[in-house]
Amino acid sequence: MLKKLFTNRSSFVIFIAKRSAFIQSNADLGDEMKLLNDNKQFEKALDLFNKYKTKSNEQYSNWSIIQALRACTEIGDLHCGSNIHNLVSSRLKYDPYILPSLIHFYSKFIHQ
Repeated sequence: MLKKLFTNRSSFVIFIAKRSAFIQSNADLGDEMKLLNDNKQFEKALDLFNKYKTKSNEQYSNWSIIQALRACTEIGDLHCGSNIHNLVSSRLKYDPYILPSLIHFYSKFIHQ
């Protein structure tokens, strides 16, 4: 019984450590993208986003999605922004943070 408890506890600790490492790397991604966007390096921000997308099957943070949408808005990339919208469409009902960025993104194309 003690061995089973220890094994389960070890598994839980490993899971938590991996999860916190992912959260940290995902937050770092958003922060890096923010710096690139602030320096008007929008293509580099999207390249970083796409590179992370191919490396990880995990869910993006809101911060990363918002920064990617900002880059798409600034360079006028409707295709990329629509792909991001499709990527997060299942989260929109429960996530009030991404929706304003999507509205801003699509509003740029309505005015053209």
